[in-house]
Amino acid sequence: MQEAIPPNFPPPRGKDVDLRMYVDSDHLGDRQNMRSRSGFFVYMKSALVIWLSKKQITIETSLLGAEFVAMNFGIEILRGLFYLLRMMHIAISGPPYIFRDNMSVIHNS
Repeated sequence: MQEAIPPNFPPPRGKDVDLRMYVDSDHLGDRQNMRSRSGFFVYMKSALVIWLSKKQITIETSLLGAEFVAMNFGIEILRGLFYLLRMMHIAISGPPYIFRDNMSVIHNS
């Protein structure tokens, strides 16, 4: 599958970089309002470029739902980073590597 790149994107320069994202969530981490917490790290090569930990805005009743919300939020941030890097003439080596600790989320993705 090829990524659709708009024709007005600048050509990449320099060496390719790879992106890795580690995503996790805790189910019902806050017992008072029943919300889970999402967190992710994004590495470019071996440098940490983005990290975030925040409460989810929805109340999920299952661990699978909380993990999917965390991954969805991380993917949205990663797509914005892809666009920013491409506009800065940085070549990306391929699709990002996404690491999870929940096999049910991996199989359902």
